[in-house]
Amino acid sequence: MPEDKIEPDLSRLTTIEQNDIVKIEVLRKNIENFEFNKQGEVWHMTWPQQFLANSARINAMLHILNSETYGQFNPAEVDLARFDLIDPIITVKLNDHVFQFGNTDAIDQRRYVLFNGTIYLTNDSLYAQLTTNAAFFADTKILPQDFEISAIQFPENKIERHDQQWQLQNLMDINPDQLKKIVFAWNNASAISVRKYTAPETELPIIVSSSNGITIRFIVVSTEPHLILGRKDIGVQYHLGSDEADKLLLKENTETTTETQQQ
Repeated sequence: MPEDKIEPDLSRLTTIEQNDIVKIEVLRKNIENFEFNKQGEVWHMTWPQQFLANSARINAMLHILNSETYGQFNPAEVDLARFDLIDPIITVKLNDHVFQFGNTDAIDQRRYVLFNGTIYLTNDSLYAQLTTNAAFFADTKILPQDFEISAIQFPENKIERHDQQWQLQNLMDINPDQLKKIVFAWNNASAISVRKYTAPETELPIIVSSSNGITIRFIVVSTEPHLILGRKDIGVQYHLGSDEADKLLLKENTETTTETQQQ
């Protein structure tokens, strides 16, 4: 029986610990740069917009520290123009560690990266992300993790908490349990994708308030074919699932309304 094929151990780009990184800069030729800072255990984009960063996007950037390498070259012995490393389009700084991104190998599409005086050939799963817009890096959760809702102001009504009970400011035919479900849905809603904010013709605001006085203002960008909620203040909009409008927006009890109309 033939022996199992043993893959050779591949060297890593660096031995730097990801947890040691507290600042990320993405320097981009001819387009705006990005900057992220770690606050406690949480990452925030601080330039060109300010918002909680998507942890998966951050981890993808930090993963370059431990990415596998498939070859290396001495920059002094090669033509840097061959690797597009004379004036790189993308440079990433993790703290003070500088990674310059060149072009890809024609055969296996792995990318050349200049780091610490050596050109390395690595797997390319990051470059495309670094050329996109800032909204791509926003956290998908529409409310902060520790946000305790005290009220939700809709365009024509308001849910408020009084004596541990959720109540409507204006009378609507909605079961009290449904109000709890709406608040729960807002606390847990996450977007399928986050994109750059595009202002609608008419701004319909939804203002969510917390028990400690913080308010977050959303704009209903669209409800069909799916719900899109915008954050004009931070320049992003959240594209939610097809059934999220029913969970997050106020709607009367259709069964009761239909029965009333038939009587």
